[in-house]
Amino acid sequence: MLLQLLRVKIQQLIVTESSESYPGSIALPDELIEVSGLKLFEQVYVNNITNGNRIMTYVIRSKKPGFVSLNGAASKKFNKGDKIHVLSFGYFDSENEVQNFHPTIVHADENNRLKEVKKYTF
Repeated sequence: MLLQLLRVKIQQLIVTESSESYPGSIALPDELIEVSGLKLFEQVYVNNITNGNRIMTYVIRSKKPGFVSLNGAASKKFNKGDKIHVLSFGYFDSENEVQNFHPTIVHADENNRLKEVKKYTF
């Protein structure tokens, strides 16, 4: 049996742009993509802390450091200044993998710069 578990969570990002003119995606700073282990074009869930909206999209590189943009249809549900969380899930196929796995949690500061990276433990 495959189990889907949280793999990565980037917390407390601030939307710096919401652009309808792009066909879709979330643009994230390279620094946050790298430390989180996310891959370009990877499917992610984006939760809007400000208004409760949630979407599924994919990751692309942002234009500059600290720049977080929701594009395309997502721009209808996310506005500049909204606080968001970005989550990625992975599939695990063995009990040993599940027992020894801890998700990566990335904390960003108010400028969407890396603040802290840690493993989620109980």
